[in-house]
Amino acid sequence: MSLVNESPFFTVVIPTRNRPVEFAAALNSVLSQTCNDLEVIVVNDGTNAANREAYNKIEAHSSHNVSFINLIERTRGHGHCFARNEGVVASKGHFICFLDDDDVWIDEQFLSRAKTQIKNCNADLFIANQQAITHDGKEIKNVWVEDIPSTFSPSDPRLKQEVFEINRSELLKSKGFAHQNTCIVEKQLFESVGGMDENMRYEPDRDIYWRLLDNAAVILYDTNTVALHNVPNKDNSKNASTQTNRLEKLLFQLRTANKGLLFAKNEDIFDSCKHFKLYTLKHIATELVQKSKYKKAVLYAKQALAIKFSIKWFLWTQLIKIKALGSEK
Repeated sequence: MSLVNESPFFTVVIPTRNRPVEFAAALNSVLSQTCNDLEVIVVNDGTNAANREAYNKIEAHSSHNVSFINLIERTRGHGHCFARNEGVVASKGHFICFLDDDDVWIDEQFLSRAKTQIKNCNADLFIANQQAITHDGKEIKNVWVEDIPSTFSPSDPRLKQEVFEINRSELLKSKGFAHQNTCIVEKQLFESVGGMDENMRYEPDRDIYWRLLDNAAVILYDTNTVALHNVPNKDNSKNASTQTNRLEKLLFQLRTANKGLLFAKNEDIFDSCKHFKLYTLKHIATELVQKSKYKKAVLYAKQALAIKFSIKWFLWTQLIKIKALGSEK
């Protein structure tokens, strides 16, 4: 379908692959927004023959502001980040939004509210919240940035506001990070930080989140829950995050931390990446111990000690060193 000629305020990019039913729900949730100053770009990342007809039907019945980019089929696809970047390249909107094909927006006022606040404050980054639900219907709390208001002083006047300006350091006090389903970023800012890292197959949202925070001029925080995120079922082999084993995930996280440490412009971003690297190294060491790979565990445990010394971790490392020596006999 052809796009409208005028540049819309928003471009919503939806990457999808082999999930036509879930994708249809995601697309409908975007088209249900009260704001119509938008275009939707669907990037079909090489859907297989079994699902192609279903996608073709959706495309044939799509409205004028929905465009499809159909990539060639590959065994594991081109990757979520590649698909997102392709959507942004084709976009005409001033601000970019993303939505995973197995998630939905649940707040029909999301974009209308964001547009008003972004224009009023001249913001280049808008962050909201989402709800995380497991495949069996259980809610997981404090995954993203919903804990932000709890980090404020009770007397902070912003607590009475639905949307308010927030700085980078305040956002970094959260225990989580903002998922791309709930982030709206100025296209110019997105491009200036290099877009999505196409080498990332796990948690690319954390990587782009840190880079956006490191470079954004004006950030707005929306207290509303605007999206529903379906936590990947570990038994579902079709999902990218479930195709990656635990150690591979930790290696991707370690890469994210190292990348942030190398390129962070601001001290608070650097500190967050350093803390995350410590956390990741300890988890890698623990995972290796569980696999009885003690020599490798010692290597990562020592790196964690170099970042932050603690008696408890030092003693744990010494114990693993003894086990490593014993395993060599």
